[in-house]
Amino acid sequence: MANNKPFDRLIGPLTLYLAPVGEAVPVVNTTPAGNWIVLGATDGEQSMTHGGENTYLRDNDHTGPVKAVRPEEDTMFNFTLVGLTLENYAKIISAASEVASDAGPPSTKTLPLKKGYYPSEYALIAKGAVLSPYGQFPGMYVIPRGVFDGEPEPMWTKDEGAALEVNFHSLADDTQGDTDKAYGWLVVH
Repeated sequence: MANNKPFDRLIGPLTLYLAPVGEAVPVVNTTPAGNWIVLGATDGEQSMTHGGENTYLRDNDHTGPVKAVRPEEDTMFNFTLVGLTLENYAKIISAASEVASDAGPPSTKTLPLKKGYYPSEYALIAKGAVLSPYGQFPGMYVIPRGVFDGEPEPMWTKDEGAALEVNFHSLADDTQGDTDKAYGWLVVH
């Protein structure tokens, strides 16, 4: 394997953290604290979509475009969440009601499946031990404001684990001092 570079970019499972919009973002090499909660780990492939197609402008003097603009843009983080709890499932579908616990017997938890009209807004961190393209160093994607999007479908695997395919869609966060970070950012060690 003499032709392999010593530090190929590795993508492994990520740990996802969720917090209220406006929560302070931790340093890349620390575990999020405060109101950040662990949403769970990812399995399989994860991707960050950078949405927004170019619109090409033309004039009468040229046969091809003379300028390109991007009138719309957004980001979306796509992942499969494993180790699914009802409390985290409720956050992802923006359940209109909280998970109810009943002491029993038997002890039970109930998740209402009604999503409601307005999706809940959160801040999301997708943190990985090897996200850095500069070696085996930590990195994290930060989306300071967004909503869970799509129509999540829970899956049950052969090993009896539950998983949920999830899309987290960014919303513009005008509170960011750097307007280039309004839809999120990637920071690596």
